[in-house]
Amino acid sequence: MFRRNLAAVLAVVFLAANVFAQSQAVDPTIAVVNGEPIFASEFNAILVPMLEQYRQTVPAAEQSEARINELKDNILNQKIDDVLLRQEVKKQKIKISKKELQDGVDQIRKRFASEAEFQAELKKEGLTVAAFEKKLEEQLAVMKLVRTAVDSRVKVPTESDVKNFFDQVMIKMKGGNTNLSPDEDALAANLSVFLKRMSGEQVRIRQIFIASPKDASAADVKAAQARVDAVKKALNAGESFADVAGRLSEDPASRPRNGDLGVVVRGDLLPEIDKKVFAMSVGEYTKEPIRTDTGFHFIRVEEKKASRDVTFDEVKNDIGELLYQNAARQAYANFMNDLKSRANIKINRTW
Repeated sequence: MFRRNLAAVLAVVFLAANVFAQSQAVDPTIAVVNGEPIFASEFNAILVPMLEQYRQTVPAAEQSEARINELKDNILNQKIDDVLLRQEVKKQKIKISKKELQDGVDQIRKRFASEAEFQAELKKEGLTVAAFEKKLEEQLAVMKLVRTAVDSRVKVPTESDVKNFFDQVMIKMKGGNTNLSPDEDALAANLSVFLKRMSGEQVRIRQIFIASPKDASAADVKAAQARVDAVKKALNAGESFADVAGRLSEDPASRPRNGDLGVVVRGDLLPEIDKKVFAMSVGEYTKEPIRTDTGFHFIRVEEKKASRDVTFDEVKNDIGELLYQNAARQAYANFMNDLKSRANIKINRTW
């Protein structure tokens, strides 16, 4: 039987949840779920840091009111889901034992370096130990509700189920049409991409990179060429490629690893590099660097692996778990839709 990993499902449930949530203040309601209000303060406690992160990570040119409103909608929908789940816990009278609660508390405490650090976090969030444990108890009860709901709605895939899906993925890899539902076909498409990478021709390479953008000034290009000549001189003198990479490469990511870029699959690299690299032998390096829009690349091939066929036995456990998780996500979505269909939800705020 395949391992029932519900982490992906539970992550959705608690996307907006925080063990150290701030206590509610009396303020305007943004929505009402079966008579229970969602206050603007608790909504904003989640929105403000997420907006700050959004503005820091998304390019300014791509930031728009529509996308911000979509973020707000997602937060509000998650808050509504949280309320519905808590209400269903009460309706079904789901309880958490003292041992379950203590185990949960212990898991949280382990995230902190010391008890003092844990207590400092509680104080920072304005929570007593009792309030923290109450909040955790509520979350554990919701997790138990979701686990029960998902388990009752999902059939663990048999090996025959997994083999049938694997066969359809193989068809997908060859460009054929599957006999799957749209949801499963999309899953097969994603898996086929992964298996193509897993089974495709691979090389492990090392790089010495000299930065020289295409729009660099003549003086900068001349300086970059001097650095390229320094690399050539060191390699021609017999210094190892790895040592030269660790000393002279200007790629901050690979330089600490003496230029090691790890394993790449045919098609991963820029076309001008990809074509050259996969034609080289193990131990060979480019005597003349490959010029790209960002600079000059000396590449050494450390290892090569030929393309191969992926066997069912190699991936059956992973596919079984993938199928279960996909079914569990759908079961969770159906469960939430059922709760919403029976709920009285009023939205007081539009963006």
